[in-house]
Amino acid sequence: MEWHNPMYKFRDTVKNDSQKTWIPTSALNYDGKFIENYIEGYQTLYVEGREMVSLEIESEAVSTGVRISSQRLPERILTIHFKLEEKNPIEFQRSFNKLMRLLYRDKDVEIHFNDELDMYYYGRYQTCDNIPGNVHSVISSFSIICSDPRKYTRIFETNGIVSEYLPYEVAPISISLKANNDGNLRITNGRQNISVTNSMIKKGDFIEMDIAEGKVFVNGVNKTTILDLTSSFKNFMVRTGDLIKCDNGTPLIRYRGVWL
Repeated sequence: MEWHNPMYKFRDTVKNDSQKTWIPTSALNYDGKFIENYIEGYQTLYVEGREMVSLEIESEAVSTGVRISSQRLPERILTIHFKLEEKNPIEFQRSFNKLMRLLYRDKDVEIHFNDELDMYYYGRYQTCDNIPGNVHSVISSFSIICSDPRKYTRIFETNGIVSEYLPYEVAPISISLKANNDGNLRITNGRQNISVTNSMIKKGDFIEMDIAEGKVFVNGVNKTTILDLTSSFKNFMVRTGDLIKCDNGTPLIRYRGVWL
């Protein structure tokens, strides 16, 4: 329960089973779970690293200024500042065991925050501050490394026109279709083409192009070799306003928006 006051914000600390767990605005949802729902004494305080990402730029000095040779987007580090408070040191240690169990993963997981539920990061737990061993209340932090520093929208689908606002051009996740005729097919966005010629595609075949994995499946069987060598498979990108067309079926394009 909360009371609102022009100067202060209060939260009722008396547990009431009829009340839902209070989730802070910046609370972390990690692999589908808000930690506050699993550890009673845990509370997210604030998060660092969600805003702008810095570039790494390589350059060499010239007579006036520098000459930039390359730039890259490094990994993103999210730092989660939190408070953990328990009744005694025993419960305190148990809560940290639970926290570690919730955070430890051997692959990247989906991450989002309570104040931005439609934007997703992908990363995994990396480090935690040292915790004093003689307390049962602490303010501390842990970090999450996102090997891909970008943040993503939910998945969109279209049969042709890319109508959602995309701040940057993106590679689609997949393109799939049911062949209308025997023979060849060509998919275009007006700039790049993906084509299949001299293949055994038959009317009614289901073709799926997994752009992320660089594979083509026909009726669920890997047939990547049917792709023409001249196709812009890895460079096929979509932008807001693009019309994606295919000459042998209606394509279903799945994609996400990307933000930095």
